[in-house]
Formats: sequence, structure tokens, C-alpha cells
Amino acid sequence: GFLEFMGHGLNTFEKAMDRDERLLESNKNVGESADAIELQQSGEHYILSNIALSVSESLSQVMRWAYWWNSTEDATVEQVTFEPNPDFIIRGLSALEIQHIVAAWQAGAISRDTMRDLFRRGEVLPERRTDAEEKRLIGDSKGEGIPGPEAGAA
Repeated sequence: GFLEFMGHGLNTFEKAMDRDERLLESNKNVGESADAIELQQSGEHYILSNIALSVSESLSQVMRWAYWWNSTEDATVEQVTFEPNPDFIIRGLSALEIQHIVAAWQAGAISRDTMRDLFRRGEVLPERRTDAEEKRLIGDSKGEGIPGPEAGAA
């Protein structure tokens, strides 16, 4: 036999699914500035962040149970934790913001480490790349004929 759901309750589920899909879409209205769009979506991102936090806590607990089941000892929060990236805003630094950061560094207003930290938080540099790796990559690119910042200061 078949079990079929009928009635007006199905419309409620359809509307909820449409709303959830809109939370995950990036709505770009041509007439609005990026700041206005970001402000509109901040409430939606708050909801998604709360969902991600709940899922994180639940999966961490499940992984601790699995650890306990396989090793017969309790796992601490430090040993087993699941942490998804709760940053649902895809907007990184704009070209103008990057120019201002570099100008502040060149003027001596901020350190090179602060500039790199701002680039990491602005999703210009990969978050997990260390400063030593970045320096090595800069050195490697100099051998490829790509001018560095000191090339213009002759």
C-alpha cells in the first residue's frame, strides 16, 4: 500500500522549502549597493549561523560517542570537535579596500603582519597559509619574472 499526504499542510512545507532555498541564494539586486544587500541578508545569515552552530555541537557529540565506543575512554571537547565555517557572507575585500590597506602599510600606519591578517580576514589570502609560506611563494614568483613591490622603487 501507499501512504499519501493530502491536505493544506503540504503548502506549508512547500513555502518553508522556498524560504530555505532563498536563505542559501545570493540575491543581487542591480540597483542596490553591496552594503544594502549585506544588511538585508544579515538576518538570514544569523539564522544560518545558528543552524551551523547547532549542527556543529551535535556532530561533535556524535563523534565523541564514536570515539568512546571505539576506545572505551571519554573524549574531551579539545580532542574531538567538529567546527564548520559559519561565515556565509561571500563578500571579500573590494579592490578599493585592498588599495587602502596597502597604502596604510606603505605609509607605515600598519605593520606587514597586520596587513596580512587583514588580507586573511578579507579572504584575499588563504586562511591556513602561514606568513613563512607566503614569503616563500613571493620568493618563488620573483623567479618567474613577476615584479614585486620593490621593483618599482629603483
